[in-house]
Amino acid sequence: MDAAEKAALVLSKMQSQAGDIFPKYIGFTKEISQYGPIDHKTQELIHVACSMMSQCEMCISLHVQGAASHGASKEEIMQAAMLAISMGGSPKMMYMKYVFEELEDLFD
Repeated sequence: MDAAEKAALVLSKMQSQAGDIFPKYIGFTKEISQYGPIDHKTQELIHVACSMMSQCEMCISLHVQGAASHGASKEEIMQAAMLAISMGGSPKMMYMKYVFEELEDLFD
């Protein structure tokens, strides 16, 4: 099971076990993504960088896939991840493993 599949499983369990809190959280995140002038591709690239900063394997997987599905190139995704490394240093660099895995699946 890859990271994106693991994330889907977690989200599914949250949906069934967190009462009405989880749907409200999902609604909030959807509202944020629809608010303002930032297009979805750029939002996903920001999410890639934030996922790297959070050191969240599942988040990295989901948002690299999301960025690619919204038209981001391999190079744009790499730059977003590298920007996180420029802010977070070597510990963030170790999470490039997950970026490389997703990019390989998506672009190679």
